[in-house]
Amino acid sequence: MNKNKNRLEESSQQSAVGSQSENTHNSQLTTHNSLWLVACFLITTIAAFLRFFWLELKPLHHDEGVNGFFLTTLFREGIYKYDPSNYHGPTLYYIALAFTKSFGLDTIPIRLSVAIFGVLTVVLAFFLKRYIGKIGSLAAALFLALSPGMVYISRYFIHEILFVFLSLGIVLSVLYFIEKRKAGAFSVATMTLLLLVCFLPTALNLASVAGKDNMTLVWILRIGLFALEAVLVFMIMRMLLAWNDGRPIYLLLASASTVLLFATKETAFITIGTILIAAVCVWIWRKIYRAMFGEPKEGELEPVALTWTTFRERLGSSTDSMLLIFACVFVFAYIGVLFFSSFFTYQEGISKAFEAYAIWTKTGNKDHTQNGFWAYLKWGMQMESPIFILSAIGTLIALIKARHRFALFAGFWAFGMLAAYSLIPYKTPWLALSFLLPMCIIAGYGINELLTSRDVGQKILGAVLSVFAAVILGYQTYDLNFVRYDSDQMAYVYAHTERGFLDLIKNIDYYAEKSGKGKDAGVDIISPDYWSMPWYLREYPQAIFHGKFVDAPKSEMIVASETQAGELARRYGANYKYAGTYPLRPGVKLYLLVRNDLADASAKELYKIGEMIP
Repeated sequence: MNKNKNRLEESSQQSAVGSQSENTHNSQLTTHNSLWLVACFLITTIAAFLRFFWLELKPLHHDEGVNGFFLTTLFREGIYKYDPSNYHGPTLYYIALAFTKSFGLDTIPIRLSVAIFGVLTVVLAFFLKRYIGKIGSLAAALFLALSPGMVYISRYFIHEILFVFLSLGIVLSVLYFIEKRKAGAFSVATMTLLLLVCFLPTALNLASVAGKDNMTLVWILRIGLFALEAVLVFMIMRMLLAWNDGRPIYLLLASASTVLLFATKETAFITIGTILIAAVCVWIWRKIYRAMFGEPKEGELEPVALTWTTFRERLGSSTDSMLLIFACVFVFAYIGVLFFSSFFTYQEGISKAFEAYAIWTKTGNKDHTQNGFWAYLKWGMQMESPIFILSAIGTLIALIKARHRFALFAGFWAFGMLAAYSLIPYKTPWLALSFLLPMCIIAGYGINELLTSRDVGQKILGAVLSVFAAVILGYQTYDLNFVRYDSDQMAYVYAHTERGFLDLIKNIDYYAEKSGKGKDAGVDIISPDYWSMPWYLREYPQAIFHGKFVDAPKSEMIVASETQAGELARRYGANYKYAGTYPLRPGVKLYLLVRNDLADASAKELYKIGEMIP
C-alpha cells in the first residue's frame, strides 16, 4: 500500500513538474515572440523615419523630373503612353497618381508613393523568420532599413524601390506556397486590393461611355458599377479561400508580382533569370556537397524541403494544377495588358512592351558611368561595406553547412545579381539595389547562425559584427541622405541636381510675384539643360522650355546656360539684366535674366556677365 502510495505521489510530483516546465517553456516562447514583435516595430519605425522625414530636402534629380513630367500629364489630362525607347514601365505613374489625387501634385506625395514601398520592403523581411531565423529576419530588416542606398533611392521618385519590393514579393509568395501555408490576412488583403485595382478601370470606363456628358449619370453609374465590382471581388475571394484554404493565392500573388516587375522596369528579365539560376545552383551545390562530404544535415529552419518535388506536390492533382496554372497565366496576361495599355486607353503600349527589350539590349551595351567592370564592388565597399562583408560571411556559412536551401538560394541570388550587373556595361548606382536586397537577407542569415551558435566565440563575433554594421550603416545613411545628398563624391549621387538650384526657383517665384502676374508670369527657358525644372515650374503655364535661343522674347524672365553667355548681351542686353548664377548639376550652371523693369538694384548689365563669372 505504502509503495503504491509513494508511486502515486512521485507520479503526481513529476506530472506537476512537467506541467510547470511546459508552462515555463510556453511563457518563454510568449516573451520571445513579444520581444521579436517589439523589435519589428522599432526597426519599421527607423525605416519609416529615414524614408519619410524631410522628403523635399534634396531637389529632384533630372530622372525624377522626367517622371514628374509624365505624372503631371497623367494627373491633369488622364493621358499616359508607354514609350520603350527612353523610359521605364507604367506602374510607378499609376501608383503615384493615387497619392497625388489624394494629397496633391507636389514633391512630398510623389516621393511618398515610392518611400512607402521602401518601408514595406523592410516589413517583408520579417516574414522570412522561418527561413533565416528570427534573429536573421530582424538583422536582414535592420540592414535594409539602414542601407544608405536603400534609404537614398527610397527618397527618389524613380522605379527602383518598387522593383526591389516586387522582387522580394515574388520570392516570398513562392516560399509560402511551397510551405503550404493557409492564406493569412496580409495575403488576402493584398489579393483583394489587386482585384479591385484590376477591375476598377473597366467600371470607370464603362460609366464614362454610358453617361457621356451627363456627370450626374456618370457618378451614379460609377457607384453602381463599383458596388457590382465589390460583390464580384468578394465572390472571387470567397472561391479562392475555399480552394485548399486559400493557398493558391500565394502563387497568384507571385504571378502578379512578376508581371508588375516587368511593367516596372525592363531589367526584370535579369532578376527573374538570376532567381531561376540561383535555384538550380542550390540543387547543384547540394549534389557536390553530398558527393564530397556525405548527406548534409537538414536544418532546423525551413519547415518543408524547398525542392521542385515539394513545389510539384503543392500544385495538387492534375486538375488542380491545370486550373492553378491557367489562373496564374490569366493574372499575368490581364495585369500586363492593363498597365501597358494604360488601363485600356493605349492599345499600342502592349506591342511596345515587347519592343523595349530590343532597345534595352542596345542601351545595356553602353558604359554609362565609365567605371568599368568593378564599379559596383567599388561603390559597394565605399557606401555599403558592412552589408557586402556580412553577405559574403553569410554565403560562406550557407555553403559550408549546406543545410538551409533558402540561405544557399539567397547567397547565389545576391552574388549572381552582382555578377550579372557587373558584366553589363551599362551602370547606374541605383541598379545596385537589386543585389543589395538579397545581400541583406543572406547577411541576416549569417548573423543568425553566429548568434545562435553554441560556440561563445561565434556569439561574441556575431554581436560585435551586428553592432559595428548598424553603427557604420547608420552614420553613412545620415551623411548621404541629410548632409552630402548632392555631392558627386558620394557613390549614389549620380549627376544630381545641386541644392543651389532651389535658389533659382525661389527667385523665379520672387520676380513672378513682383511682376504682379504671379504664376502667369512668362519664363523662357533657353538653356538646353533644364531637367528637373519642368517639375518646379509646373504651375507656370507661360513657362516655355525652348532649349535654344529665341528671338525678341517678351517674357518676364529668361533662364540661360553658361555655355550661352557669349550671345546673351547681344541678343537680350537691351531689355534684360543679369540676376544671378545657379548650379543645376556638376558642370552645368544656369543664369537668370529679368526684364529691366523688374530688375533689382543689384542686377547687372548683360555685357558685364563675362567679368562677373569666371
